[in-house]
Amino acid sequence: MLVIALACSMLTMTPAGAVAGFGDVAGDEFYTDAVQWMVDNDITSGTSPGCFSPGNATSRGQVATFIHRTHGEPPAGQSGFADVAAGSFYAEAVGWMVEAGITTGTSPSTFEPDRLVTRGELATFLHRAEGSPASGAESFVDVDEGDFFADAVGWMVAEGITTGTSPTTFSPDRYVTRGEVATFLYRVAGSPGVTLASGGDCATAAESVELAVAEAHSFNLLNDLRVGLGLPPLVRLSPMDADARAWSQTMDATGDFEHSDLPYGENIAWWSAGYASPEEAAQKMHDLWVNSPGHYANMTRQNYTAMGVGFWRSDSGGWHATHVFSS
Repeated sequence: MLVIALACSMLTMTPAGAVAGFGDVAGDEFYTDAVQWMVDNDITSGTSPGCFSPGNATSRGQVATFIHRTHGEPPAGQSGFADVAAGSFYAEAVGWMVEAGITTGTSPSTFEPDRLVTRGELATFLHRAEGSPASGAESFVDVDEGDFFADAVGWMVAEGITTGTSPTTFSPDRYVTRGEVATFLYRVAGSPGVTLASGGDCATAAESVELAVAEAHSFNLLNDLRVGLGLPPLVRLSPMDADARAWSQTMDATGDFEHSDLPYGENIAWWSAGYASPEEAAQKMHDLWVNSPGHYANMTRQNYTAMGVGFWRSDSGGWHATHVFSS
Protein backbone atom coordinates (compact mmCIF):
# COMPACT_ATOMS: atom_id res chain seq x y z
CA MET A 1 0.00 0.00 0.00
CA LEU A 2 1.26 3.47 -0.84
CA VAL A 3 1.30 5.99 1.98
CA ILE A 4 1.40 9.70 1.38
CA ALA A 5 1.63 12.56 3.81
CA LEU A 6 2.06 16.29 3.57
CA ALA A 7 2.14 19.39 5.73
CA CYS A 8 2.68 23.09 5.24
CA SER A 9 3.55 26.18 7.23
CA MET A 10 3.18 29.76 6.12
CA LEU A 11 5.19 32.60 7.62
CA THR A 12 4.05 36.13 7.51
CA MET A 13 7.10 37.34 6.61
CA THR A 14 20.10 15.14 -14.20
CA PRO A 15 16.91 15.60 -16.29
CA ALA A 16 16.36 13.12 -19.13
CA GLY A 17 18.03 14.25 -22.34
CA ALA A 18 20.62 16.39 -20.55
CA VAL A 19 22.97 18.30 -22.86
CA ALA A 20 26.01 20.61 -23.05
CA GLY A 21 28.07 18.35 -20.81
CA PHE A 22 25.85 19.07 -17.80
CA GLY A 23 23.51 16.64 -16.09
CA ASP A 24 21.21 19.46 -14.95
CA VAL A 25 20.64 21.15 -18.35
CA ALA A 26 17.76 19.56 -20.22
CA GLY A 27 17.53 19.69 -24.00
CA ASP A 28 14.33 21.71 -24.12
CA GLU A 29 14.80 24.61 -21.69
CA PHE A 30 14.83 28.31 -22.67
CA TYR A 31 18.51 28.47 -21.73
CA THR A 32 19.66 25.21 -23.40
CA ASP A 33 21.24 26.68 -26.54
CA ALA A 34 22.68 29.54 -24.51
CA VAL A 35 24.49 27.20 -22.12
CA GLN A 36 25.89 25.19 -25.03
CA TRP A 37 27.13 28.43 -26.62
CA MET A 38 28.82 29.42 -23.34
CA VAL A 39 30.55 26.05 -23.17
CA ASP A 40 31.63 26.25 -26.82
CA ASN A 41 33.16 29.68 -26.23
CA ASP A 42 34.86 28.86 -22.91
CA ILE A 43 32.62 31.27 -21.02
CA THR A 44 31.63 28.70 -18.41
CA SER A 45 32.75 25.35 -17.06
CA GLY A 46 29.81 25.08 -14.67
CA THR A 47 29.59 25.21 -10.90
CA SER A 48 31.10 21.74 -10.39
CA PRO A 49 31.92 18.79 -12.66
CA GLY A 50 28.82 17.99 -14.69
CA CYS A 51 26.71 20.72 -13.08
CA PHE A 52 25.69 24.13 -14.45
CA SER A 53 23.06 24.96 -11.76
CA PRO A 54 20.76 26.94 -14.08
CA GLY A 55 18.27 27.81 -11.34
CA ASN A 56 20.84 29.23 -8.94
CA ALA A 57 21.21 32.96 -8.45
CA THR A 58 24.39 34.61 -9.73
CA SER A 59 26.96 36.71 -7.88
CA ARG A 60 28.45 40.00 -9.07
CA GLY A 61 31.84 38.36 -9.42
CA GLN A 62 30.41 35.61 -11.61
CA VAL A 63 28.51 38.07 -13.80
CA ALA A 64 31.60 40.24 -14.23
CA THR A 65 33.56 37.17 -15.32
CA PHE A 66 30.92 36.04 -17.80
CA ILE A 67 30.63 39.48 -19.42
CA HIS A 68 34.41 39.86 -19.56
CA ARG A 69 34.77 36.50 -21.30
CA THR A 70 32.08 37.32 -23.86
CA HIS A 71 34.17 40.36 -24.82
CA GLY A 72 37.33 38.33 -25.34
CA GLU A 73 38.86 38.89 -21.88
CA PRO A 74 40.61 42.20 -22.63
CA PRO A 75 43.49 42.85 -20.19
CA ALA A 76 42.93 45.34 -17.42
CA GLY A 77 44.59 46.78 -14.36
CA GLN A 78 43.49 46.58 -10.75
CA SER A 79 39.96 47.73 -9.99
CA GLY A 80 40.90 49.69 -6.89
CA PHE A 81 38.19 48.01 -4.82
CA ALA A 82 39.25 46.85 -1.37
CA ASP A 83 37.14 43.68 -1.61
CA VAL A 84 38.51 42.52 -4.99
CA ALA A 85 41.68 40.62 -4.22
CA ALA A 86 44.42 40.37 -6.83
CA GLY A 87 44.43 36.82 -8.18
CA SER A 88 40.72 36.17 -7.57
CA PHE A 89 38.93 34.65 -10.56
CA TYR A 90 37.00 37.88 -11.12
CA ALA A 91 39.79 40.42 -10.44
CA GLU A 92 40.72 41.18 -14.06
CA ALA A 93 37.05 41.16 -15.10
CA VAL A 94 36.13 43.74 -12.47
CA GLY A 95 39.17 45.85 -13.39
CA TRP A 96 38.04 45.83 -17.01
CA MET A 97 34.48 46.75 -16.06
CA VAL A 98 35.79 49.77 -14.14
CA GLU A 99 38.03 50.89 -17.03
CA ALA A 100 35.19 50.40 -19.52
CA GLY A 101 32.71 52.39 -17.42
CA ILE A 102 30.47 49.38 -16.85
CA THR A 103 30.57 49.64 -13.06
CA THR A 104 31.52 52.10 -10.35
CA GLY A 105 31.04 49.49 -7.63
CA THR A 106 28.57 49.52 -4.78
CA SER A 107 30.65 52.25 -3.09
CA PRO A 108 33.87 54.11 -3.95
CA SER A 109 35.87 51.31 -2.28
CA THR A 110 33.75 48.17 -2.73
CA PHE A 111 32.41 45.98 -5.52
CA GLU A 112 30.82 43.27 -3.33
CA PRO A 113 31.72 40.37 -5.64
CA ASP A 114 29.76 37.83 -3.60
CA ARG A 115 26.53 39.79 -3.53
CA LEU A 116 23.77 38.42 -5.77
CA VAL A 117 22.80 40.31 -8.92
CA THR A 118 19.29 41.53 -9.67
CA ARG A 119 17.75 41.53 -13.12
CA GLY A 120 17.88 45.32 -13.18
CA GLU A 121 21.57 45.34 -12.33
CA LEU A 122 22.39 42.76 -14.99
CA ALA A 123 20.44 44.73 -17.61
CA THR A 124 22.51 47.79 -16.71
CA PHE A 125 25.83 45.93 -16.95
CA LEU A 126 24.92 44.48 -20.35
CA HIS A 127 23.72 47.83 -21.68
CA ARG A 128 26.89 49.62 -20.60
CA ALA A 129 29.08 46.82 -21.96
CA GLU A 130 27.50 47.45 -25.37
CA GLY A 131 28.20 51.18 -25.18
CA SER A 132 24.85 52.29 -23.69
CA PRO A 133 23.00 52.48 -27.02
CA ALA A 134 19.85 54.59 -27.20
CA SER A 135 16.56 52.79 -26.75
CA GLY A 136 12.86 53.48 -26.68
CA ALA A 137 10.49 53.16 -23.78
CA GLU A 138 9.27 49.79 -22.56
CA SER A 139 5.84 48.94 -21.18
CA PHE A 140 6.60 47.05 -17.98
CA VAL A 141 4.58 48.26 -15.01
CA ASP A 142 7.47 47.63 -12.62
CA VAL A 143 10.03 49.73 -14.55
CA ASP A 144 9.64 53.48 -14.03
CA GLU A 145 11.18 56.06 -16.34
CA GLY A 146 13.54 57.34 -13.65
CA ASP A 147 14.91 53.95 -12.60
CA PHE A 148 18.66 53.51 -13.16
CA PHE A 149 17.93 50.41 -15.24
CA ALA A 150 15.06 51.86 -17.32
CA ASP A 151 17.11 52.67 -20.44
CA ALA A 152 18.85 49.31 -20.23
CA VAL A 153 15.57 47.40 -20.02
CA GLY A 154 14.15 49.43 -22.92
CA TRP A 155 17.19 48.51 -24.98
CA MET A 156 16.85 44.84 -24.10
CA VAL A 157 13.22 44.84 -25.19
CA ALA A 158 14.00 46.65 -28.44
CA GLU A 159 16.80 44.19 -29.25
CA GLY A 160 14.78 41.09 -28.39
CA ILE A 161 17.01 40.22 -25.46
CA THR A 162 14.10 40.01 -23.02
CA THR A 163 10.34 39.73 -23.05
CA GLY A 164 10.12 40.14 -19.28
CA THR A 165 8.94 37.70 -16.65
CA SER A 166 5.36 38.25 -17.82
CA PRO A 167 3.74 40.40 -20.53
CA THR A 168 3.63 43.34 -18.10
CA THR A 169 6.56 42.80 -15.71
CA PHE A 170 10.35 42.67 -15.87
CA SER A 171 10.94 41.92 -12.15
CA PRO A 172 14.02 44.16 -11.89
CA ASP A 173 14.55 43.47 -8.18
CA ARG A 174 14.51 39.69 -8.49
CA TYR A 175 17.85 37.90 -8.42
CA VAL A 176 18.85 36.72 -11.87
CA THR A 177 19.48 33.00 -12.35
CA ARG A 178 22.41 31.43 -14.13
CA GLY A 179 20.04 30.20 -16.84
CA GLU A 180 18.79 33.74 -17.39
CA VAL A 181 22.31 35.17 -17.47
CA ALA A 182 23.29 32.63 -20.10
CA THR A 183 20.22 33.48 -22.16
CA PHE A 184 20.75 37.25 -22.01
CA LEU A 185 24.42 36.94 -22.97
CA TYR A 186 23.55 34.59 -25.81
CA ARG A 187 20.91 36.95 -27.20
CA VAL A 188 23.26 39.93 -26.93
CA ALA A 189 25.68 37.89 -29.07
CA GLY A 190 22.97 37.40 -31.72
CA SER A 191 21.83 33.89 -30.73
CA PRO A 192 24.34 32.04 -32.94
CA GLY A 193 23.54 28.48 -33.95
CA VAL A 194 24.86 25.65 -31.79
CA THR A 195 25.09 21.89 -31.94
CA LEU A 196 24.01 20.35 -28.66
CA ALA A 197 26.50 17.98 -27.07
CA SER A 198 25.45 15.19 -24.74
CA GLY A 199 25.14 15.80 -21.03
CA GLY A 200 27.22 14.68 -18.09
CA ASP A 201 26.60 13.55 -14.55
CA CYS A 202 25.70 16.28 -12.11
CA ALA A 203 26.63 14.82 -8.75
CA THR A 204 28.73 15.75 -5.73
CA ALA A 205 29.43 13.95 -2.50
CA ALA A 206 26.26 15.47 -1.04
CA GLU A 207 24.10 15.38 -4.14
CA SER A 208 23.19 12.33 -6.20
CA VAL A 209 22.02 12.61 -9.77
CA GLU A 210 18.57 11.26 -8.86
CA LEU A 211 18.05 13.90 -6.18
CA ALA A 212 19.26 16.64 -8.51
CA VAL A 213 16.81 15.50 -11.19
CA ALA A 214 13.87 15.36 -8.76
CA GLU A 215 14.71 18.80 -7.39
CA ALA A 216 15.16 20.37 -10.82
CA HIS A 217 11.87 18.90 -12.01
CA SER A 218 10.06 20.07 -8.89
CA PHE A 219 11.47 23.58 -9.28
CA ASN A 220 10.40 23.74 -12.93
CA LEU A 221 6.90 22.50 -12.14
CA LEU A 222 6.44 25.20 -9.51
CA ASN A 223 7.67 28.00 -11.75
CA ASP A 224 5.55 26.74 -14.64
CA LEU A 225 2.56 27.03 -12.31
CA ARG A 226 3.48 30.56 -11.24
CA VAL A 227 4.15 31.83 -14.75
CA GLY A 228 0.87 30.31 -15.94
CA LEU A 229 -0.90 32.37 -13.28
CA GLY A 230 0.91 35.56 -14.30
CA LEU A 231 3.19 35.47 -11.23
CA PRO A 232 6.95 36.03 -11.43
CA PRO A 233 9.03 32.85 -11.24
CA LEU A 234 11.05 32.19 -8.11
CA VAL A 235 14.85 32.09 -7.96
CA ARG A 236 16.44 28.98 -6.53
CA LEU A 237 19.18 29.80 -3.99
CA SER A 238 21.87 27.28 -3.09
CA PRO A 239 21.86 27.98 0.69
CA MET A 240 18.09 27.48 0.77
CA ASP A 241 18.48 24.29 -1.29
CA ALA A 242 20.93 23.00 1.30
CA ASP A 243 18.50 23.79 4.14
CA ALA A 244 15.62 22.09 2.33
CA ARG A 245 17.69 19.00 1.45
CA ALA A 246 18.98 18.70 5.02
CA TRP A 247 15.46 18.83 6.43
CA SER A 248 14.18 16.16 4.05
CA GLN A 249 17.11 13.97 5.09
CA THR A 250 16.40 14.69 8.77
CA MET A 251 12.76 13.66 8.41
CA ASP A 252 13.86 10.39 6.84
CA ALA A 253 16.54 9.71 9.46
CA THR A 254 14.31 10.44 12.47
CA GLY A 255 11.09 9.03 11.10
CA ASP A 256 9.35 12.23 12.20
CA PHE A 257 7.18 14.04 9.70
CA GLU A 258 7.03 17.59 10.96
CA HIS A 259 8.14 21.11 10.12
CA SER A 260 11.60 22.46 10.75
CA ASP A 261 12.55 25.59 12.66
CA LEU A 262 13.92 27.19 9.50
CA PRO A 263 12.99 30.89 9.06
CA TYR A 264 11.02 30.29 5.87
CA GLY A 265 7.60 29.52 4.54
CA GLU A 266 7.73 25.75 4.17
CA ASN A 267 6.00 22.86 2.40
CA ILE A 268 6.88 19.27 3.24
CA ALA A 269 5.62 15.98 1.83
CA TRP A 270 6.33 12.27 2.01
CA TRP A 271 5.53 9.45 -0.40
CA SER A 272 6.24 5.81 0.37
CA ALA A 273 6.80 4.79 -3.27
CA GLY A 274 10.57 4.47 -3.11
CA TYR A 275 10.63 2.73 -6.48
CA ALA A 276 9.23 5.82 -8.22
CA SER A 277 11.50 7.73 -10.60
CA PRO A 278 12.75 11.20 -9.64
CA GLU A 279 10.36 12.78 -12.15
CA GLU A 280 7.44 10.77 -10.76
CA ALA A 281 8.35 11.76 -7.21
CA ALA A 282 8.56 15.43 -8.14
CA GLN A 283 5.21 15.28 -9.94
CA LYS A 284 3.57 13.49 -7.00
CA MET A 285 4.78 16.07 -4.48
CA HIS A 286 3.71 18.88 -6.80
CA ASP A 287 0.22 17.41 -7.20
CA LEU A 288 -0.15 16.90 -3.46
CA TRP A 289 0.80 20.50 -2.75
CA VAL A 290 -1.36 21.96 -5.54
CA ASN A 291 -4.40 20.17 -4.13
CA SER A 292 -3.82 21.38 -0.58
CA PRO A 293 -4.96 24.99 0.08
CA GLY A 294 -2.16 25.80 2.52
CA HIS A 295 0.56 24.46 0.28
CA TYR A 296 -0.93 26.10 -2.77
CA ALA A 297 -0.94 29.44 -0.94
CA ASN A 298 2.80 29.12 -0.38
CA MET A 299 3.42 28.13 -3.99
CA THR A 300 1.52 31.12 -5.35
CA ARG A 301 2.31 33.80 -2.79
CA GLN A 302 2.99 37.07 -4.63
CA ASN A 303 5.67 38.41 -2.28
CA TYR A 304 7.89 35.32 -2.37
CA THR A 305 10.90 35.79 -4.62
CA ALA A 306 13.26 32.94 -3.70
CA MET A 307 13.07 29.30 -2.73
CA GLY A 308 15.02 26.19 -1.91
CA VAL A 309 14.20 22.68 -3.08
CA GLY A 310 15.32 19.56 -1.22
CA PHE A 311 14.47 15.91 -1.88
CA TRP A 312 15.71 12.79 -0.12
CA ARG A 313 15.26 9.15 -1.09
CA SER A 314 15.30 6.71 1.79
CA ASP A 315 17.47 3.59 1.69
CA SER A 316 14.42 1.65 2.85
CA GLY A 317 12.11 3.16 0.24
CA GLY A 318 10.16 6.37 0.07
CA TRP A 319 10.67 10.01 -0.86
CA HIS A 320 10.74 13.10 1.34
CA ALA A 321 10.49 16.58 -0.12
CA THR A 322 10.83 20.09 1.27
CA HIS A 323 10.22 23.47 -0.35
CA VAL A 324 11.23 26.61 1.53
CA PHE A 325 10.23 30.12 0.48
CA SER A 326 11.34 33.66 1.28
CA SER A 327 10.61 37.18 0.10
